[in-house]
Amino acid sequence: MKVQCKYCLPKEGIEIPNFIQTENARLLELAIHSPIHCIKYIIDNFKLSHQHAKYIVTHINKNYGKCNRCDFDKLDEEYVTCPKCGALNFNWKTEKGNSI
Repeated sequence: MKVQCKYCLPKEGIEIPNFIQTENARLLELAIHSPIHCIKYIIDNFKLSHQHAKYIVTHINKNYGKCNRCDFDKLDEEYVTCPKCGALNFNWKTEKGNSI
């Protein structure tokens, strides 16, 4: 799947792997506790560049349904552009819930 954020990579976007639900939960947990370890995990396990791994980590929502950029709190899709500010959000719903 190709995604793009008008603030980060407005023209080209990136191709992201098809993460499975268990990987979403693992990546979310890592992104909350240690973004650096999350970036390394993505590089090692999905063979992506540092730039693309960092791009993914910065767009993972820490709180489900809430935009990372403007705090709009009614996001309801998995990979969604915020209707208020236009930022890309990886809005993953996990079994543990998404809150810091």
